Amino acid sequence: MSSRVRGRIFFAFVAVLAILAVFVLHGAAAGAAAFAAMLGFIAACIYALHGRDADVRRDADRAGLAGWFGGWF
Repeated sequence: MSSRVRGRIFFAFVAVLAILAVFVLHGAAAGAAAFAAMLGFIAACIYALHGRDADVRRDADRAGLAGWFGGWF
């Protein structure tokens, strides 16, 4: 299984968990599921960006890392 397919599976799992938290679960279980979905989304994003080549990372635009001051860094 390629890294791209695994990334899509992680994002799909997070989406299902978020849908369960919003529409199915109630009370504290919904809050815990939403929190887990948020952390899972962050982890899936990190995993999706982890497998980049050194050349891609070196040439990447880093404006997003600095926010409003992106052009200065």
